Amino acid sequence: MAFYQDLAWHEGELAMAKAMNVPPMDNPTVPTLSPQLANHSQIAPLIAIGTLDKQGRPWTTLWGGEKGISQPIAQGVIGIRTPVVGKHDPVVEELVGSKADGAVVREEGVGRMVSGLTIDLETRKRVKMFARMVAGALSLREDEATDARQHFAEVQLVLKVEQSMGNCPKYLNKKRIELAESDPKLVSDLPQLPQRAIDLLAKADMFFLSSANHVSDMDTNHRGGPPGFVRVVSNEPSGAILCYPEYSGNRLYQTLGNLKVNPLLGICVPDYETGDMLYLTGTTDILVGPAAASLLPRSNLAVKITTTAARFVATALPFRGIPGELSPYNPVVRRLATEKSPATDPASTHPANTAKLLRQTPLTPTISRFTFALSNPATHKAGQYVTLDFSPVLDIGYSHMRDDDPRSLNDDFVRTFTVSSPPGAPPNPVRRLRDDEFEITARRVGAVTGELFRHRGSELGDRVDLEVGVKGFGGEFEVLQGEGETVAFVAAGVGVTPLLPSLGGLDLGRLRLLWTVRRGDLKLVEGVLGEYPGLARGVVLYVTDLGEEEGVGVEGLGGVELRRRRMKSEDVGLGGTVERYYLCTGTPFRKQLMGWLDGKELIFEDFNF
Repeated sequence: MAFYQDLAWHEGELAMAKAMNVPPMDNPTVPTLSPQLANHSQIAPLIAIGTLDKQGRPWTTLWGGEKGISQPIAQGVIGIRTPVVGKHDPVVEELVGSKADGAVVREEGVGRMVSGLTIDLETRKRVKMFARMVAGALSLREDEATDARQHFAEVQLVLKVEQSMGNCPKYLNKKRIELAESDPKLVSDLPQLPQRAIDLLAKADMFFLSSANHVSDMDTNHRGGPPGFVRVVSNEPSGAILCYPEYSGNRLYQTLGNLKVNPLLGICVPDYETGDMLYLTGTTDILVGPAAASLLPRSNLAVKITTTAARFVATALPFRGIPGELSPYNPVVRRLATEKSPATDPASTHPANTAKLLRQTPLTPTISRFTFALSNPATHKAGQYVTLDFSPVLDIGYSHMRDDDPRSLNDDFVRTFTVSSPPGAPPNPVRRLRDDEFEITARRVGAVTGELFRHRGSELGDRVDLEVGVKGFGGEFEVLQGEGETVAFVAAGVGVTPLLPSLGGLDLGRLRLLWTVRRGDLKLVEGVLGEYPGLARGVVLYVTDLGEEEGVGVEGLGGVELRRRRMKSEDVGLGGTVERYYLCTGTPFRKQLMGWLDGKELIFEDFNF
């Protein structure tokens, strides 16, 4: 956080704004204890505190458990009184020492820097502050509210507030805070993290971080997201390396501005279920654009932390958090490029390739086939996907919050679609497109497919041509069949599309297609069977919402074995004649199928990039 005359930004914030092509704006920071902070400090049950150690490294901690832990006590002065971890809390040690003897520590001169964040996870409210320490003490207090008459540490701080600013509720996942007993035990104090810390990071949906503009300013804030949004890049004896995405925010870049001029960061990661806590400090690298995407695919801004010191303390927190609603602004987890295949195949990506929509062929009210022409012909294999970039068409520009569509603020509008047309490599008897053309078959389900369905295509006289970027073709989901081998393909709805490009090279007499659809998708089934003669004899079609007496829409399904119900476990065994199954369904159904087909060879593609 920073306050400068005439609301100017400091050099780090300006550098970040320039890197992100953001024009400077007014800084809303108040140069004193604001009424907002004064009010919130009295009702917030938690406060995150940051300070620097003797080596100038930032550390962060989280205190509290009940409302009223801090309040204004004089003009511009705030007092904090709250239970804390009696042992191993690096911020407690730096501010008031490790002996809980009640001795008062007084600061001379301007006082050491302390940054803070009052936060209420039930109301999703938070207020930041930057202060100078006046005095503090650590003592033991007897808890008369428990039969055990537990003794616990209590910290008291007096802070002179120099800056304060409210923050928006984006990315705050709700939790109800309840007091609990703590029994801190140091598990590890090495920069290489223990397995319990790795496990905590894998499920954590928030952490707190502190940064400093050398000795003139500090900032403590929150970062939240879906569980697991912080990724562990490596965990060597020299120090663990973590990475997290910087989501769309208020564009003041107060934390990142500090890191630009002083690349040191201290974080704490609380485990609200067990009371464990990970304290960590390290050096940072800010990754922008391609550098971010190379580590966290489909990210435009990320921070990499190289750990220089860390502590993992078990059952440290004197409170627990009961999980509530996740923030509607949370995007999906961006996994490291090393954790799973990237969404594009660099070898097949042309640096300036685009795809122009030629025509849309409606198959059902919600499913259409789209034919595209490439500006630069590129090859693909049967079963591969194409990654299309709709951002130039759909990105509406910056917006801090959108209650009507929260997830849109972190939507990069890059999507992968299975190519449903055969590749151009000859000989291919079912090929009906030119070498620079391909097709996808998609259901209208969101912003990108909604945009697709708005266009008829240039060949059909669309007044506005749709042309999108092509990131490339990728994936390895080709349906293969050995000589004399019978294979099975299990599909749900449009999940049949990866099979279609391979049909020209398969013995359809030895293909078993178990296909589950809704009644509204029967025209899709009819279209596929009409395009690929001979396929019907191997199809068992499950229509989940078609009554026993209903015949509407099934007239064009001759030769198909029709079952008016959901697929069951006994349906997929196929009498033991099939050992290899290709699966293309939603994740929940796929997990169910994997249980039913235990011991069989299962091949599937995961599109959760």
